[in-house]
Amino acid sequence: MDRKLKQKLDRYTVPAYREKALEETIYRARSMEDGISSRIRAERMTMGQFFFDQCRFVRPHTWLLKVGIALIMAVYLPKSLIWSETWFWTFISLAGPLLCLINANDLWGLFQPGIIEIQMTAKYSLRHVFLSRLTLFGMIDVIVIGAVSAVMAVSGAGAAWQVLLYSTVPYLLMCMGCMLIFQEIREESAVFYCGAWAVLLAGGILVIQSMGWQIYDADTASVWLLAGAAALAGAVWQTVEFVKRMGGNVDEINIGTIV
Repeated sequence: MDRKLKQKLDRYTVPAYREKALEETIYRARSMEDGISSRIRAERMTMGQFFFDQCRFVRPHTWLLKVGIALIMAVYLPKSLIWSETWFWTFISLAGPLLCLINANDLWGLFQPGIIEIQMTAKYSLRHVFLSRLTLFGMIDVIVIGAVSAVMAVSGAGAAWQVLLYSTVPYLLMCMGCMLIFQEIREESAVFYCGAWAVLLAGGILVIQSMGWQIYDADTASVWLLAGAAALAGAVWQTVEFVKRMGGNVDEINIGTIV
Protein backbone atom coordinates (compact mmCIF):
# COMPACT_ATOMS: atom_id res chain seq x y z
CA MET A 1 0.00 0.00 0.00
CA ASP A 2 2.77 2.40 0.90
CA ARG A 3 4.67 1.47 -2.27
CA LYS A 4 1.65 2.22 -4.49
CA LEU A 5 1.09 5.53 -2.73
CA LYS A 6 4.74 6.44 -3.15
CA GLN A 7 4.59 5.65 -6.86
CA LYS A 8 1.56 7.85 -7.33
CA LEU A 9 3.22 10.68 -5.43
CA ASP A 10 6.34 10.33 -7.56
CA ARG A 11 4.25 10.72 -10.72
CA TYR A 12 2.55 13.84 -9.32
CA THR A 13 4.12 17.09 -10.43
CA VAL A 14 3.96 19.89 -7.89
CA PRO A 15 2.95 23.11 -9.65
CA ALA A 16 5.38 25.96 -9.52
CA TYR A 17 4.93 28.54 -6.79
CA ARG A 18 3.06 31.60 -8.03
CA GLU A 19 3.31 34.67 -5.83
CA LYS A 20 0.49 36.36 -7.73
CA ALA A 21 -1.91 33.52 -6.85
CA LEU A 22 -1.17 34.03 -3.14
CA GLU A 23 -1.82 37.76 -3.46
CA GLU A 24 -5.13 37.07 -5.21
CA THR A 25 -6.18 34.70 -2.42
CA ILE A 26 -5.36 37.28 0.27
CA TYR A 27 -7.17 39.99 -1.69
CA ARG A 28 -10.31 37.87 -2.06
CA ALA A 29 -10.25 36.94 1.62
CA ARG A 30 -10.00 40.59 2.64
CA SER A 31 -12.81 41.52 0.25
CA MET A 32 -15.05 38.88 1.80
CA GLU A 33 -14.15 40.06 5.31
CA ASP A 34 -14.86 43.70 4.43
CA GLY A 35 -18.20 42.73 2.91
CA ILE A 36 -19.24 40.76 5.98
CA SER A 37 -18.11 43.56 8.32
CA SER A 38 -19.99 46.23 6.37
CA ARG A 39 -23.13 44.09 6.36
CA ILE A 40 -22.85 43.56 10.12
CA ARG A 41 -22.36 47.29 10.71
CA ALA A 42 -25.39 48.06 8.57
CA GLU A 43 -27.57 45.60 10.49
CA ARG A 44 -26.25 46.46 13.97
CA MET A 45 -28.42 48.70 16.13
CA THR A 46 -26.94 52.15 16.66
CA MET A 47 -26.92 53.91 20.03
CA GLY A 48 -29.64 56.28 18.83
CA GLN A 49 -31.87 53.41 17.73
CA PHE A 50 -31.18 51.64 21.01
CA PHE A 51 -32.17 54.74 23.01
CA PHE A 52 -35.48 55.37 21.26
CA ASP A 53 -36.23 51.65 21.14
CA GLN A 54 -36.49 51.72 24.94
CA CYS A 55 -39.95 53.27 24.54
CA ARG A 56 -41.24 49.87 23.40
CA PHE A 57 -40.03 48.17 26.56
CA VAL A 58 -41.52 50.64 29.03
CA ARG A 59 -44.61 49.12 30.60
CA PRO A 60 -47.89 50.55 29.24
CA HIS A 61 -49.22 51.43 32.69
CA THR A 62 -46.15 53.62 33.22
CA TRP A 63 -47.20 55.88 30.35
CA LEU A 64 -50.84 55.80 31.48
CA LEU A 65 -49.93 56.88 35.01
CA LYS A 66 -47.81 59.76 33.73
CA VAL A 67 -50.60 60.93 31.43
CA GLY A 68 -53.09 60.65 34.29
CA ILE A 69 -50.96 62.77 36.62
CA ALA A 70 -50.44 65.35 33.88
CA LEU A 71 -54.19 65.59 33.24
CA ILE A 72 -54.96 65.94 36.94
CA MET A 73 -52.38 68.70 37.32
CA ALA A 74 -53.32 70.60 34.17
CA VAL A 75 -57.09 70.05 33.95
CA TYR A 76 -58.66 68.95 37.22
CA LEU A 77 -56.80 70.99 39.84
CA PRO A 78 -57.12 74.42 38.14
CA LYS A 79 -60.88 73.91 37.64
CA SER A 80 -61.55 72.56 41.12
CA LEU A 81 -63.00 75.15 43.52
CA ILE A 82 -62.78 73.08 46.70
CA TRP A 83 -59.07 73.74 47.24
CA SER A 84 -57.51 76.94 48.48
CA GLU A 85 -54.53 78.34 46.62
CA THR A 86 -52.15 77.00 49.26
CA TRP A 87 -53.50 73.47 49.04
CA PHE A 88 -53.50 73.77 45.27
CA TRP A 89 -49.73 74.28 45.29
CA THR A 90 -49.39 71.53 47.87
CA PHE A 91 -50.90 69.00 45.47
CA ILE A 92 -48.64 70.32 42.70
CA SER A 93 -45.67 69.58 44.98
CA LEU A 94 -46.93 66.06 45.65
CA ALA A 95 -47.06 65.29 41.92
CA GLY A 96 -43.25 65.42 41.61
CA PRO A 97 -42.54 62.44 43.90
CA LEU A 98 -45.34 60.49 42.24
CA LEU A 99 -43.78 60.95 38.79
CA CYS A 100 -40.41 59.81 40.12
CA LEU A 101 -41.92 56.82 41.94
CA ILE A 102 -43.43 55.63 38.65
CA ASN A 103 -39.95 55.78 37.13
CA ALA A 104 -38.40 53.88 40.04
CA ASN A 105 -40.91 51.06 39.70
CA ASP A 106 -40.03 50.59 36.04
CA LEU A 107 -36.26 51.00 36.45
CA TRP A 108 -35.96 48.44 39.22
CA GLY A 109 -37.56 45.87 36.94
CA LEU A 110 -34.30 45.85 34.96
CA PHE A 111 -32.44 44.18 37.81
CA GLN A 112 -34.64 41.18 38.47
CA PRO A 113 -33.82 37.45 38.10
CA GLY A 114 -33.76 36.13 34.56
CA ILE A 115 -32.19 39.19 32.92
CA ILE A 116 -28.61 37.79 32.89
CA GLU A 117 -29.37 35.45 29.97
CA ILE A 118 -30.61 38.35 27.86
CA GLN A 119 -27.72 40.57 28.87
CA MET A 120 -25.01 38.10 27.87
CA THR A 121 -26.31 38.02 24.28
CA ALA A 122 -26.87 41.76 23.92
CA LYS A 123 -24.53 44.39 22.54
CA TYR A 124 -25.48 46.94 25.17
CA SER A 125 -25.20 46.11 28.86
CA LEU A 126 -27.75 46.83 31.56
CA ARG A 127 -25.78 49.94 32.40
CA HIS A 128 -26.63 51.29 28.94
CA VAL A 129 -30.25 50.20 29.35
CA PHE A 130 -30.51 51.86 32.75
CA LEU A 131 -28.95 55.14 31.63
CA SER A 132 -31.06 55.22 28.46
CA ARG A 133 -34.27 54.49 30.37
CA LEU A 134 -33.35 57.05 33.05
CA THR A 135 -32.66 59.72 30.42
CA LEU A 136 -35.88 58.87 28.61
CA PHE A 137 -37.94 59.19 31.79
CA GLY A 138 -36.21 62.46 32.63
CA MET A 139 -37.04 63.89 29.21
CA ILE A 140 -40.67 62.76 29.46
CA ASP A 141 -41.07 64.25 32.94
CA VAL A 142 -39.54 67.53 31.79
CA ILE A 143 -42.08 67.61 28.95
CA VAL A 144 -44.93 66.80 31.36
CA ILE A 145 -43.98 69.45 33.91
CA GLY A 146 -43.24 71.98 31.17
CA ALA A 147 -46.58 71.34 29.46
CA VAL A 148 -48.47 71.64 32.75
CA SER A 149 -46.64 74.89 33.50
CA ALA A 150 -47.57 76.29 30.09
CA VAL A 151 -51.23 75.27 30.43
CA MET A 152 -51.52 76.81 33.88
CA ALA A 153 -49.81 79.99 32.78
CA VAL A 154 -52.15 80.36 29.80
CA SER A 155 -55.27 79.56 31.85
CA GLY A 156 -54.24 81.95 34.62
CA ALA A 157 -54.18 79.24 37.30
CA GLY A 158 -50.62 80.07 38.28
CA ALA A 159 -47.28 81.31 37.08
CA ALA A 160 -45.10 78.91 35.13
CA TRP A 161 -42.14 79.41 37.48
CA GLN A 162 -44.29 78.35 40.43
CA VAL A 163 -45.28 75.06 38.82
CA LEU A 164 -41.70 74.38 37.78
CA LEU A 165 -40.27 75.22 41.19
CA TYR A 166 -42.83 73.58 43.46
CA SER A 167 -42.96 70.32 41.49
CA THR A 168 -39.30 69.97 40.49
CA VAL A 169 -37.74 70.31 43.96
CA PRO A 170 -39.74 67.40 45.49
CA TYR A 171 -39.12 65.45 42.28
CA LEU A 172 -35.35 65.82 42.66
CA LEU A 173 -35.50 64.93 46.36
CA MET A 174 -37.43 61.80 45.45
CA CYS A 175 -34.91 60.92 42.74
CA MET A 176 -31.99 61.31 45.14
CA GLY A 177 -33.64 59.06 47.71
CA CYS A 178 -34.49 56.37 45.16
CA MET A 179 -30.93 56.21 43.87
CA LEU A 180 -29.65 55.85 47.42
CA ILE A 181 -32.18 53.09 48.11
CA PHE A 182 -31.18 51.27 44.92
CA GLN A 183 -27.60 51.18 46.18
CA GLU A 184 -28.40 49.90 49.65
CA ILE A 185 -31.40 47.62 49.05
CA ARG A 186 -30.67 44.69 46.75
CA GLU A 187 -33.96 42.83 47.14
CA GLU A 188 -37.20 43.28 45.23
CA SER A 189 -38.49 45.31 48.19
CA ALA A 190 -36.46 48.30 46.97
CA VAL A 191 -39.55 49.71 45.25
CA PHE A 192 -41.43 49.41 48.55
CA TYR A 193 -38.78 51.52 50.27
CA CYS A 194 -38.99 54.04 47.43
CA GLY A 195 -42.72 54.22 48.08
CA ALA A 196 -42.03 54.75 51.78
CA TRP A 197 -39.65 57.59 50.89
CA ALA A 198 -42.39 59.15 48.74
CA VAL A 199 -44.85 58.91 51.64
CA LEU A 200 -42.26 60.50 53.94
CA LEU A 201 -41.75 63.41 51.54
CA ALA A 202 -45.48 63.87 51.08
CA GLY A 203 -46.03 63.67 54.82
CA GLY A 204 -43.37 66.30 55.44
CA ILE A 205 -44.97 68.66 52.94
CA LEU A 206 -48.43 68.13 54.43
CA VAL A 207 -47.22 68.59 58.00
CA ILE A 208 -45.44 71.84 57.14
CA GLN A 209 -48.53 73.05 55.32
CA SER A 210 -50.83 72.05 58.20
CA MET A 211 -48.69 74.02 60.65
CA GLY A 212 -49.55 77.17 58.76
CA TRP A 213 -46.11 77.91 57.34
CA GLN A 214 -46.37 79.98 54.19
CA ILE A 215 -43.92 77.99 52.09
CA TYR A 216 -45.50 78.95 48.76
CA ASP A 217 -45.02 82.69 49.05
CA ALA A 218 -42.72 84.69 46.81
CA ASP A 219 -40.50 85.36 49.84
CA THR A 220 -39.63 81.67 50.13
CA ALA A 221 -38.66 81.28 46.46
CA SER A 222 -34.97 81.63 47.32
CA VAL A 223 -35.27 78.80 49.85
CA TRP A 224 -36.91 76.60 47.21
CA LEU A 225 -34.13 77.43 44.77
CA LEU A 226 -31.43 76.51 47.29
CA ALA A 227 -33.24 73.29 48.16
CA GLY A 228 -33.59 72.50 44.46
CA ALA A 229 -29.89 73.08 43.80
CA ALA A 230 -28.95 70.82 46.73
CA ALA A 231 -31.43 68.16 45.59
CA LEU A 232 -30.10 68.29 42.02
CA ALA A 233 -26.51 67.89 43.22
CA GLY A 234 -27.53 65.01 45.47
CA ALA A 235 -29.50 63.27 42.72
CA VAL A 236 -26.60 63.51 40.27
CA TRP A 237 -24.13 62.30 42.91
CA GLN A 238 -26.23 59.29 43.91
CA THR A 239 -26.91 58.40 40.27
CA VAL A 240 -23.18 58.44 39.47
CA GLU A 241 -22.45 56.28 42.51
CA PHE A 242 -25.17 53.83 41.55
CA VAL A 243 -23.85 53.53 37.98
CA LYS A 244 -20.31 52.96 39.30
CA ARG A 245 -21.51 50.07 41.44
CA MET A 246 -23.10 48.34 38.48
CA GLY A 247 -19.73 46.87 37.49
CA GLY A 248 -19.10 45.62 33.98
CA ASN A 249 -21.06 43.68 31.43
CA VAL A 250 -20.42 40.36 33.19
CA ASP A 251 -20.86 41.17 36.89
CA GLU A 252 -23.74 43.63 36.77
CA ILE A 253 -26.07 40.96 38.09
CA ASN A 254 -25.42 38.59 40.97
CA ILE A 255 -28.15 35.97 41.50
CA GLY A 256 -30.74 38.20 39.92
CA THR A 257 -29.81 41.38 41.76
CA ILE A 258 -27.42 44.20 41.01
CA VAL A 259 -23.84 43.84 42.29
